[in-house]
Amino acid sequence: MPSQSSTRIAEPLLGGPDGIHLASAGAQFRRGQAYIFAGILGVTTFLALALQGPCLSSGYEQPSASARMCAGPLSTAFLGQTNPEEALGRSTGGMAGLSPIDARFVQLLKLMTDDVSVFMAIVLLVNVIAFAALGVALLVLARQRAWLVTAFASPVILFTVGSTLDPVALALSVWAMAIFVGSSPVTPRPWLSGVLLAIAAFINPLALLVLLAFSLAGPRPAGRLSPRDPRMMFAAATITSAIILVLDGSAIERIMHWMSDAVDGGSFASILVMARLGTAEVWAPVWIIGSAGVIAAVAISLYMVRRTGLDPAVAACLLIGGCLLLAPGMMPWDSLWILPFFALTVRRWWVLIIWALAETTFAIAIHLGDVAAIESDKGLEPTFVALVTLLRLLALVAVVICAGENLYRRRIRGRLLRTEPPRRVDDDHPTVRVQGHGNPT
Repeated sequence: MPSQSSTRIAEPLLGGPDGIHLASAGAQFRRGQAYIFAGILGVTTFLALALQGPCLSSGYEQPSASARMCAGPLSTAFLGQTNPEEALGRSTGGMAGLSPIDARFVQLLKLMTDDVSVFMAIVLLVNVIAFAALGVALLVLARQRAWLVTAFASPVILFTVGSTLDPVALALSVWAMAIFVGSSPVTPRPWLSGVLLAIAAFINPLALLVLLAFSLAGPRPAGRLSPRDPRMMFAAATITSAIILVLDGSAIERIMHWMSDAVDGGSFASILVMARLGTAEVWAPVWIIGSAGVIAAVAISLYMVRRTGLDPAVAACLLIGGCLLLAPGMMPWDSLWILPFFALTVRRWWVLIIWALAETTFAIAIHLGDVAAIESDKGLEPTFVALVTLLRLLALVAVVICAGENLYRRRIRGRLLRTEPPRRVDDDHPTVRVQGHGNPT
């Protein structure tokens, strides 16, 4: 008789591998839980706005804006400034470093006002609405809501609410997922998902990885998700992207500029530049190619295992995490993209806590590193910034491993359900058969 662990033997008494005999929460309990999480998100957003308060009154002047943790690409570009040249491992930034939609947003508001505080007040209002929309989308998608506290109370929100328009792009991407899978009460509309993802991609190209995750999981989704044909979504995304490229002729030029100035904080490439082992121009194409190779490897792996059911949230977490691991730049607004899929995928509290601490430490370190580049006697030396960056990358490795473990466990359970042959039950020794049930999240 093959040996089995005590946990495996006790599974029939505990409700099966996934607790199939446990009672489901009622509608009243779920509504109360949703209100609590909405309150947590509201408190987190309020603290993020409070962090921006001193800069709104001082006009986002450097280096005080970086010292107060409220400087960002949008405020810097609006003021016509760039990142300090002495800040090793940082991109040039400025207006030329913004995404197409971010740049058009800044240019449009500059026609309305010259006051950076008014401009940033509008940015904060837009991003607060985006975070609220993101929270609603997660409540629509989630099946195990206890883990959403990871996203709603995340320190990443504190440091990205006034940085870029990435909260808007992320909200569009998560709503695209909710619309694509058709989670109740949302009606599935793949073409609308394609439009939303195309718009989000012109704020941050990481939205394209969400599109790739949908295309891989659509025909064979996990759990109780219904199969979806991704062709309509792809067609709508392509048409929308073509329209944006025609309307904004600078999009291609900005993409080329980004590739030449891609090395930024939070990456292995930035650590090498801070150690003076080569320049950003040398390392940028190397790490771009490496990141593309990781994306291809993860996509091929997901395609090979999707016959047992593929969760789009797990696929997106693996694709984005793998991309950011070797990306030439990984600022806080980039790691914001992994946050909702991380909350829907990883269910180990120690990983969630480590990731939150790593993000908080890095966000503080990168700002203090910019302060040191402006005033050498203040701020944080590049050596300490590089150390914090390395620890953050190790935390990202743990996130990717845990997301892959989620995929592996689901695949094994699905295989047990299909390959375990029916067995004859003896009268004297009845055999209890355990079946695996896919988890929709």
